[in-house]
Amino acid sequence: MRILVTGAAGYVGGHLINSLLQDEKFADYEIVGIDNFAVGKKENYDLIRKDSRVTLEYGDICDKGVKDFLKDVEIVYHLAAISGIAACNKYPEMALKINVEGTLNLLEHAARREVEYFIYPSSAAVYGEIDEVLATENLPLNPLNKYGAMKASCEALCKAYYNSHGLGTIILRFTNIYGVGTYPKWRTAVTNFIKRALSNENLVIHGSGEQKRDFIHIDDVIEIYKFIIKPQAKGEVFNAGSGYVASVKEVAEVVLKIAKKKGINVNIDFEKPRESKERTFGYDISKLRSLGFESKYNLEKGIEKTFNDIELIMNKGYGEFQKEI
Repeated sequence: MRILVTGAAGYVGGHLINSLLQDEKFADYEIVGIDNFAVGKKENYDLIRKDSRVTLEYGDICDKGVKDFLKDVEIVYHLAAISGIAACNKYPEMALKINVEGTLNLLEHAARREVEYFIYPSSAAVYGEIDEVLATENLPLNPLNKYGAMKASCEALCKAYYNSHGLGTIILRFTNIYGVGTYPKWRTAVTNFIKRALSNENLVIHGSGEQKRDFIHIDDVIEIYKFIIKPQAKGEVFNAGSGYVASVKEVAEVVLKIAKKKGINVNIDFEKPRESKERTFGYDISKLRSLGFESKYNLEKGIEKTFNDIELIMNKGYGEFQKEI
């Protein structure tokens, strides 16, 4: 049996492969990772554990030849994408080709190969603004940007292939992911705050800091990817978050608290808001919990682990960090 991970040289992809290798549930699987390095970097393959069960190759989800990587594959984790609002706005044609056409191409060949599970990571961006306190999976989709629109389009394709071909698609709508994956993603609020603290710089918040989000640690994200391989999840959509709504100011204060324990004394600087409206976006994850999933990291525990991981990376480098985990 085989598992295919697309976008294997990316932030989540390599971390997922490393975790799959250490999980007895997947001990009988060979793992194939592919990436075209449009976003991921070739050197990130060096951060994935060397193991006889793993094959890492160049592969483009937009090519017809992707079908060759699907031979004997039972599970597809489709992580390859141009991710984020800024990148999709800057390169809309490339993003459309990779995100939507590439997903369609992969779905088509996965259906022909009779793949058992096709896991697609969507985003809270498909909802747009919500009037409810918490976003639930049955809300109408109303994306506000190209990134959200592409995610919604791919969700529709996944649903269509489930309905028409019986392909076991599972859609996971992730919220704000933080933590260190194969490497740190510095542009996220949590990792940016921690890096500034470790550099003895004040944390910077744009606006009042009262804007709220559901933050989920990347280790919980990886656990969801593994947990969701269940027959009853096929054809379903799940909100995938921590279930706790935190303000940006609260996140910063937790970082300051951890920094202080390490003898680092920095403060918060407030600057002009980037958006005219400071939004609160809460997530209902009761559907995911009904299958038995519970987050391992509350906000403080997750930030503390991220702080320690980034401290190790800044002191020793990515390679040593990967050895540690």
